[in-house]
Amino acid sequence: MSAARAAATWLLGAALAGGALASGLLLTRRAVPEAVGADSPALSALFVALGGARGVLSEILWWRIGDLQRQGRFAELVPLTDLLVTLDPASPDAWAYNAWNLAYNVSAAHYEPAERWRWVRRGLALLERGLRADPTSEVILRQIGWIWEDKIGGPNDDAAPYYRRQAGTLPPPEGAEVFAGRLGGGADWGDPRVRALFWYDRARHPRDVLRATLTLLRGAPPQTLRARQAYLLAAARAAWPELAPSQAAQLRAFVQGLAEASPGDPALRAFLQETAP
Repeated sequence: MSAARAAATWLLGAALAGGALASGLLLTRRAVPEAVGADSPALSALFVALGGARGVLSEILWWRIGDLQRQGRFAELVPLTDLLVTLDPASPDAWAYNAWNLAYNVSAAHYEPAERWRWVRRGLALLERGLRADPTSEVILRQIGWIWEDKIGGPNDDAAPYYRRQAGTLPPPEGAEVFAGRLGGGADWGDPRVRALFWYDRARHPRDVLRATLTLLRGAPPQTLRARQAYLLAAARAAWPELAPSQAAQLRAFVQGLAEASPGDPALRAFLQETAP
């Protein structure tokens, strides 16, 4: 037997064995949910033992998840998604894609807003698990922000008003008080724009932070604008080098409007002088 054929045979055998073991663990999980969770030591040990065959098993899981999704067998899709991200918990793209799939594609396959919201929440919960594996992942943090900004706070899903009502029942995220103090003017955690900005801020992505800040401040009352002015100017300065000319012009116009409403404000005047064409 050639070396290549021997290697292929070994990989196939390992993948089949891994699939059988994973299936057994899933059956155990259905019977005794607390015994074999996606983060359990038993499952982690299994995937370590698989070694190079983990990639093959991962491909099998990707295929099977897609197949179940096409068949509308969503309840069976969730544990396989758990297994897939557990195969490679250090891969932020795996967490982000699978969470996006649940929040967007799977939720869209349902009619009732409550059922859609359940899948959006599953997507967010998956990302929160991903943060436990990598608390500083920009990819995961930005994906959470995007789901709050676009899926929950945006106009593209006709169930979004229901999502926004439900958002008001959720507890604030960890670190909410510190962020609200930095933002100024308090924070309404039922507002998806605030939630989106919180996660972009944690990701430290300047353009996301600036965009979400401007979205939050447009149309805000004068006292809120004044309270959040320092946060806005810090976000503007951080993002300024990355802005396209049209974006820079729009930002200056926004700040100019604030300056006209507060003549002589030194912070606003300083920013306009720094960014003058």
